[in-house]
Amino acid sequence: MAIADVFEAEVSTRRNQNITTAPAKVWKGYEKVAFRILFIFFFLLTVPVDPEYYTQWFNIDWTNPHIRDLGGLGGYGYRFTTIKTESGIFGLASYVNWGIALLIGIAGGLVWTLIDHKATNYRVLYYFITVAVTYAMITRLQGLTFSKIFPSQMPPLAETQLNTPLGDFVAQKLYWIQLSLVPKYEVFLGFAELLVMGLLFFRGTRALGGALAIAMIGNIAISNHVYDGGVHVLASFYALGGAFVLWPYLRPIWNLLVNQKDEVLTIYQFPFKKPWQKAIRIGLKGFTVAIYFVLSAYLHYDNYEHDSYKVPARSGLTNSKGFYRVTEFKVNGEVIPYSSLDSLRWQDVTFERWSTISYTVFNTFNIHGEAGRGKQFKDVDRTYESAGTGGGRRHYYYEADTVKHTLTLFNKNKKYVNERLHLHYQRPSATRFILTGTDQYQNNIYVVLDKQDKKYPLYEGRHAALTYQP
Repeated sequence: MAIADVFEAEVSTRRNQNITTAPAKVWKGYEKVAFRILFIFFFLLTVPVDPEYYTQWFNIDWTNPHIRDLGGLGGYGYRFTTIKTESGIFGLASYVNWGIALLIGIAGGLVWTLIDHKATNYRVLYYFITVAVTYAMITRLQGLTFSKIFPSQMPPLAETQLNTPLGDFVAQKLYWIQLSLVPKYEVFLGFAELLVMGLLFFRGTRALGGALAIAMIGNIAISNHVYDGGVHVLASFYALGGAFVLWPYLRPIWNLLVNQKDEVLTIYQFPFKKPWQKAIRIGLKGFTVAIYFVLSAYLHYDNYEHDSYKVPARSGLTNSKGFYRVTEFKVNGEVIPYSSLDSLRWQDVTFERWSTISYTVFNTFNIHGEAGRGKQFKDVDRTYESAGTGGGRRHYYYEADTVKHTLTLFNKNKKYVNERLHLHYQRPSATRFILTGTDQYQNNIYVVLDKQDKKYPLYEGRHAALTYQP
């Protein structure tokens, strides 16, 4: 008997009123053992058992929620351990919690087999663990979905990224800034993920949602492995969950499409006949729509419009955005002529539309490779521009006092988080900055910056409506 038969209900799902009128099938022994193992495995992956998860629901200010609150509410499987090695971050060892859950599933399934000699099938449990997997996929996908529809997961391409040599980006950063260049494609991906969520939400389309999750988000999982994206485990969960949801449909699909035989799809659905059962079902579905579709969409829209979480919300100095040549540079009163091999002299500077400044020196430093993920509250903690970027370009968040004309620069690289520069600025013309003050080594510096009307070949010949130009 194929696994699809295990789920065979008494009648077609199109006639749910007769679901309980026919006898349930008796499962074979190996099918029951396999189910017991997979039930425990998927239960550990999908049902939050950490009390902290439930506590956070009561710690949120529901009069003023934020998208940062919803991330944790999406739920997560039990985290037994973390391996802090390269493989633990990007490779096979990052799946350690899946491996532990499977081992517990095998042990628990065998014990379950030893003590349970009466059950003839587990179709009700199978129905509810499928629902758990389906809803775990929906609730965990909402954040990624709406941060693409309102494109902020890969924020607008920054001026600094246009002026950084391609070889100075780590693979993950290259992958993300490609999407920053074409935000409409990012929006398209968001709607594709929303389609997955919508299809999974209804019984009649759940199989299509599972198939699309495998095809689309499975591809994202592969991309994350190839580019060290860091969210491969989460993306792989959608593909694994999609396969689990789709599994009972595979034999009928094969018979229909390959063997060209007529098939009546008979998947067991719990009848929810009693009023309290109907009330719980409708209540949970309504709650899911309200929190993970409507509220999540609104919060991501609001964040996109007013406070994109990857880059500082504070605006940069008025009309400062652009690329600047360093035409004069002094350290402790000594003129340092331009040299591409000097470790102190700045070569060029970029100002962003937001409060980020970056400059290039001949120096290497440790890359912080957390990919700028997370939804930090403070501007100074939003490290997207510098994360995954090496070479000699340094990125700083700055706070400006426009009355006293001072700038305080904070290094965005988490490896050098204590570095500060304290500068005074003058703007003798619309295209010139003069900076004086102390650098991170306590040297007195004097820097003259002249804005350049730089053209970027990246945009030449591109369809302007499809690309983003900072």
